[in-house]
Amino acid sequence: MSAYVTTHRLRFNDTDRLGHVNNAVFAVMLEQGRSELAELAGLPVSSADQQLVIVRLELDFVAEMTWPGDVRIETVVAELGGRSIRLRQQLSCGDLVTARALTVLVVLDRATGRATPLTEEWRSSLSRWTTD
Repeated sequence: MSAYVTTHRLRFNDTDRLGHVNNAVFAVMLEQGRSELAELAGLPVSSADQQLVIVRLELDFVAEMTWPGDVRIETVVAELGGRSIRLRQQLSCGDLVTARALTVLVVLDRATGRATPLTEEWRSSLSRWTTD
């Protein structure tokens, strides 16, 4: 198992009046990591019939971030349920972990408004990022 890793270059406009990265930007960076992973895995991020949606986000702020810098976004698949995908994510700047998150996603059927079962194809494609 290995984490899916991507990066985000901090922008000056990511900061607030106190000079540190605004808390809402942490969630945006987590979204970047999970949406890139989903696209690589072939999940329907957004199609005419289905859409990948977040149903839960737990975000622990560990340390503040300041501009400038690059943020490492790590995402692993912690668990595959019948209809849900549980991800663990981590943000870090250099060797400093700045946030940890647990995110739960479902594939929503647009016609019914309900979560659809995960297909074997999706399970197989997500397996390279699944924790043991």
